[in-house]
Amino acid sequence: MEKVELYNRTLKIDGNEFELEYNIKQVRIINNLAVVIYKFDENGPKHGQFKNCKAFDENGKLIWIAEHPTNTSADFYIEFKEGTENQIWNFCGFLCTLDFENGKLKKSEFTK
Repeated sequence: MEKVELYNRTLKIDGNEFELEYNIKQVRIINNLAVVIYKFDENGPKHGQFKNCKAFDENGKLIWIAEHPTNTSADFYIEFKEGTENQIWNFCGFLCTLDFENGKLKKSEFTK
């Protein structure tokens, strides 16, 4: 995987376009996967956790959905932390480190 682009719900991986279920806020290439964080907006679920961090392969196939650090119903991921560590900020105040092979939560640090 060389290049990813996004526009609303469209994810473009090396020239191939895939329509996803929600508007995309950010995407990064990590471990040859396109790791997407969906925007929390009017299109997101109104009840329950928003499983908004997902990884896709070069064919647009869903590989994993990221775990959340809490079980609260208002939980979702906000954005990647600036820098190269590939950590993700969580709405409930956690800085999360994921295992980018499988989406499992490796570490979470409460920051609020």
